[in-house]
Amino acid sequence: MKQLKIAIFCSGGFSTSLIGSKMQKVYDAEVKDVKVDAYDFGMVDEVGDDVDVILLAPQIAWAFDQTVEGHPNTKVIQLTMQEFGSMDGEVLVNALKEKGID
Repeated sequence: MKQLKIAIFCSGGFSTSLIGSKMQKVYDAEVKDVKVDAYDFGMVDEVGDDVDVILLAPQIAWAFDQTVEGHPNTKVIQLTMQEFGSMDGEVLVNALKEKGID
């Protein structure tokens, strides 16, 4: 089975890098072949087609439609303020499981 690649985007890439590392720890503890990386939203067109899932932080919710249009073969998920604000990798991994990403 191929590695699941998840990219988290926000306006600066700072808060998402913390969330991404917390999510990575959860996946590693579950022994899942998942790679989580965080990026500034300016990188979405550069990496969006090379990942399986694009997660958008709440502060860039305005970009959801254009991201879906620009990356039709990639699952795009808008994180809620509660999910993102939790800064909890387990909360986010469980939210993705509920959306069929496992």
